[in-house]
Amino acid sequence: MKSFYTASFLFFLLIFTGCAYQENLNTFNRLYYEKKPQEAFVFSKKKIKNHLLWQIQSGVSGYIAGNYKESMSILDTAEKLLNHKQAQGILSNSLSNTGATLINDNVKSYQGSIYEGVLINYYKALDALAIGDNSRARVEFNRANDRQRRAKEYYEKEIQKAIKIQKEKYKKDPKASEEINQNTSSEKIDKILNSQYSNLKHFAIYSGFINPLVSYISGLYFSLQGDPKGMDLLKEAYGINHSKIIAQDMFAFQNNKYDKKKYTWIVIEDGKSPTKKEFSIKLPLYLISSEVLYFGLALPQLEEGISFYNSFDIKTKMGSKNFEEISLFDGIIANEFSKQLPYIITRAIISAVYKASMQSVLTQTLGSYAAIGGALFSAATTAADTRITTVFPHKVWLNRIENNKEQINLLADGREILEIGFEDCTKNKNPPLVEKSTPVNEKEYKICKNSNNIIYIRTTKNNIIPKLIIGEKQ
Repeated sequence: MKSFYTASFLFFLLIFTGCAYQENLNTFNRLYYEKKPQEAFVFSKKKIKNHLLWQIQSGVSGYIAGNYKESMSILDTAEKLLNHKQAQGILSNSLSNTGATLINDNVKSYQGSIYEGVLINYYKALDALAIGDNSRARVEFNRANDRQRRAKEYYEKEIQKAIKIQKEKYKKDPKASEEINQNTSSEKIDKILNSQYSNLKHFAIYSGFINPLVSYISGLYFSLQGDPKGMDLLKEAYGINHSKIIAQDMFAFQNNKYDKKKYTWIVIEDGKSPTKKEFSIKLPLYLISSEVLYFGLALPQLEEGISFYNSFDIKTKMGSKNFEEISLFDGIIANEFSKQLPYIITRAIISAVYKASMQSVLTQTLGSYAAIGGALFSAATTAADTRITTVFPHKVWLNRIENNKEQINLLADGREILEIGFEDCTKNKNPPLVEKSTPVNEKEYKICKNSNNIIYIRTTKNNIIPKLIIGEKQ
């Protein structure tokens, strides 16, 4: 009964905090994707105290908004918190939270994912490049790629450990084990899960945990610096997406082509990464126990990300050149989500069993009215943890062009979104550079033709936001 009272308190606390979280996230998304990233950044800073999800949201939106030093500081804090959670075990650490078993996983603090850790270091590298700190950029690119390579081994150990701990805790509760016909329930649940999670087959899940965007931009940076490790990273990215542009880059760097002529790479982050929604499973009561009035599961389901544009092109006087898709964030996120599923499902089932056991105890000790109250409590507290960062793109696009033009035009779905002019920086020592959010109706952007350049562009519903992350900054 003590557990029931504890759970009741946590339940009412959860209702309040859960509603506030979703409302805050909706506000952030509206500001970030429909208005201005600066407004989203200011809003998110109010939420970041000891909260990993909001630290990531704030740090990345800070980079997009042009607040590079502040963004890096916030992401430093996020990295420390994520490292602490990973050291304890992203999954197994949460098993000590009794409230999560009695209520649902929303009472836990946000644990984060490996891909988010990779992107924390990645955006810190971009912050460092924006402020001209090349040594810091190298460190962060190295950390991002190291996280990717260690992810597979981490998850293989962590998930098995988490499931084992959770099942052992369940076995220690004889009452819970006695009350439920586990074999019959498991068969029914398995059929429903196989049906509900069949949508994962539609995601282009990447093998391993490598985000080709991170590998490619890191490899391009190191290669332009003359560091041979860049070639290995380019090969890693090419092995995943088989991009023709990346293949050409590999050949060009091997033959020192980019030392003789200067080029500009354009990288576009577009859309919004996958989100999660809840789906519920309610089993017929005759499969459970005559003393149990409610038995249900609530599980998260991944929903595909959305694009704001379907194609991008470079247009010149000589013709047009299509952008290539080099990274699909759905694939990265779905891969990690699929690895977490065994743990998520196991935990949801055990939570449902505990709640059913509680109903049985209430029926036996206090009668049918208490049982009804227990059933209502179980139904009201059965909810999936659908928290996920929303600041990342859906797809990333790439193009490259030689700096032998006076200007080029960027098209999205056939409509001009940005004009890029090339200036001779040996004549003009102060070329105009745009380092801020650029609304769609302000289309001019100028860079130096005498250097290799990387332009990074973030598209939202109402903004085109270009940044020169590598190039002449005189």
